Amino acid sequence: MEKKKGTFTRELWIGLLGIASIVIVYLLINFFKGINIFSNGEKYYVRFSNIGEIVNTSPIFINGYKVGHVSNVIYNFENPDEVYVEMLLDSQLQMPEGSVALINTKMLGSSTISLALGKSATMINPGDTIEGRMNTGAMDEAAEMIPQITAMLPKLDSILVSLNSTLANPAINSSVDNIEELTAELNTTAKLLNNVLANDIPVATGKLVEIEDDLLKMSSQLSEVDYNKLIGSLEASLTNIQNITAALNNGEGTAGMLLKDSTLYNKLNNTTEAATLLLEDLKQNPKRYVHFSIFGRKEKADK
Repeated sequence: MEKKKGTFTRELWIGLLGIASIVIVYLLINFFKGINIFSNGEKYYVRFSNIGEIVNTSPIFINGYKVGHVSNVIYNFENPDEVYVEMLLDSQLQMPEGSVALINTKMLGSSTISLALGKSATMINPGDTIEGRMNTGAMDEAAEMIPQITAMLPKLDSILVSLNSTLANPAINSSVDNIEELTAELNTTAKLLNNVLANDIPVATGKLVEIEDDLLKMSSQLSEVDYNKLIGSLEASLTNIQNITAALNNGEGTAGMLLKDSTLYNKLNNTTEAATLLLEDLKQNPKRYVHFSIFGRKEKADK
């Protein structure tokens, strides 16, 4: 009996360990699916015409925050256009009337549900049904743009043909060569400017500084000049000039008499004319005025 009792106890422990392992695996599977079986939640239903890739355990979000998951998907065989999704939401969530469930499909094919809460003050009771629809978003916009893109393709093709013909024009190559030459000249000019800025500008700046210093010295010297004395001297000089001019006009002094009395002028003029005639006669008849001999004068009887 003791042996059977020990065997029974061992088998009981093995069974308990097996059950515990199953429970742990179940909890882990639900944990990785994002389901917390210990949390309390309220069930709501959403009516869709197409659920996309929604499956059990698909997450449900509000403004990016997870508030629950899909607990079941129910297909209405009587109405093929209706598929009901059972949502298990956080019990703290209160959903106003007018709320909508949107299915978001990702690029890799997985889908999630996001709730757009209504603005009503009346709340939906657990177990009620709300409307749902697909949230295609950018996909619909891209689909709407496809006809426009298709209409633009012939124009783009003609534009590309024109562009190719333009690029094949030899003038483009020559223009590119001219641009390269112009760029080289600009580089040379830039180097010359850099040299000017590095060498000539500092020298010119130094000379300007010297000129400025000279101007400052000249200004300081001019500030030391006695302008009152200088003006007084100029006024005295002007007075003397005025007096001399008045004396000349009045015929005072030798210079004034020369300016006023024409007699002296006439005499000088006559004297000058007589001297001129005398010089001319002297040149023409020098023997008339000069008589000399190496052996002395001859007697008048010898004549």
